[in-house]
Amino acid sequence: MTSLRAIFSLIAAITILQAAQGLMGVQLPLAMHADGMGGGAIGFVGAMYSAGFMAGAWFGPTMLARVGHIRVFAASASVVTAATLMLFAASDAISWGVLRAVMGGATALVFVAVDSWMSASVKREERGGAMGVYQVLTKAALTLGPFLAFGAPMESAVPLMIAGALQALAVVPITMTTQPQPEPPRAQPLALRSQFNVAPAAVTAAFFAGFINAGVMTLAPLYAQEHFGVAQASAFQASAWLGSLLLQWPAGKLSDRIDRRTVMFALAALAAVSAIALAVFGGALPFPAAALLFALWGAGGLSFYGIATAHMADRAEPGRLAQAASGLLFVWATGSIVGPLLLGVAVEAAGREAMFWFAGLGAAGLAAFMVHRRSAREPSVQTSKESVAPQQATSVAAADIAYGDDDSGEEPLRPAPTV
Repeated sequence: MTSLRAIFSLIAAITILQAAQGLMGVQLPLAMHADGMGGGAIGFVGAMYSAGFMAGAWFGPTMLARVGHIRVFAASASVVTAATLMLFAASDAISWGVLRAVMGGATALVFVAVDSWMSASVKREERGGAMGVYQVLTKAALTLGPFLAFGAPMESAVPLMIAGALQALAVVPITMTTQPQPEPPRAQPLALRSQFNVAPAAVTAAFFAGFINAGVMTLAPLYAQEHFGVAQASAFQASAWLGSLLLQWPAGKLSDRIDRRTVMFALAALAAVSAIALAVFGGALPFPAAALLFALWGAGGLSFYGIATAHMADRAEPGRLAQAASGLLFVWATGSIVGPLLLGVAVEAAGREAMFWFAGLGAAGLAAFMVHRRSAREPSVQTSKESVAPQQATSVAAADIAYGDDDSGEEPLRPAPTV
């Protein structure tokens, strides 16, 4: 796959970064719980991360236009490293929340740089498979990350030091790449309404990925600790990433051949059934059975965002790939603020099993929306040749988007006019 050679350094950088994120995904909720914080406070900290992420996604295209992809990535990864090391001094929900907000904003800029770079470098007919490889490797890092500091006591600085070192090392593949970075995009507002009109399925899936997954993955280690013991928390969390790791690439390749919305429906339906099964039976199941169900939930629930990204890139207007990537990240972050806050309240009121009712019903709603979108007849959007002029295209993939046929089985949806 020729596209993979063009994005190898990007995948390597994000894989290293995600190993750190996987480590902190388990370590931070347990550390906050050890500090005496309840589900509401932990949900608040998660929401602060997402609020920072929203801000980073909002300003991402402007930053790329000013200094370019490599500088945005390097500067943002450095900020994430510094904030991670400072977490060791945090002792209350406010300080945790402020630092996590800073980390969220910088992490969003990292992903805006990488996602827009990848969209500009990958051919349309290879996009699902390339995104699948990208997602598989980064999720493998998320799966292994929690075990990098296995056995370290809650009060130790070792996990944060390991995470900080990995985040610093993530800068190396990007700054040493021999691949040319894309031309800096024009500074543009996100125009979320226009993006929804172009790809409603992608925008909705991005929102639900944040709304459901952010809260569930934050509270899953506490659920495992409560039901199976603290020693099983990392393994339980890793089972969800492992499930997604196994299904992400086949799902991505399949979405290159059939309507991506059909694939997102199947993934959301799998997540809904698995989550409801955990809500009903999880507390009474032995750990292997519960972990298997959580792996099935991860296979569905943690895999549809990558398909949504490919779907949006298929339909985005040439010259607006950075804006499209930022828009999806912004919508994801919006869901990640609302979801953990609501889930934290639900868990406080009804116990930790409420997280799986929340996840199951949310995924069922997403699956129903995908059925609706797949059956809807979308009119093509007429544009002049000037609105898709070759000088606006940022890559071969952008030209494919402008002039290629849609593979969804319906009338091709042409890029929306500039607004």
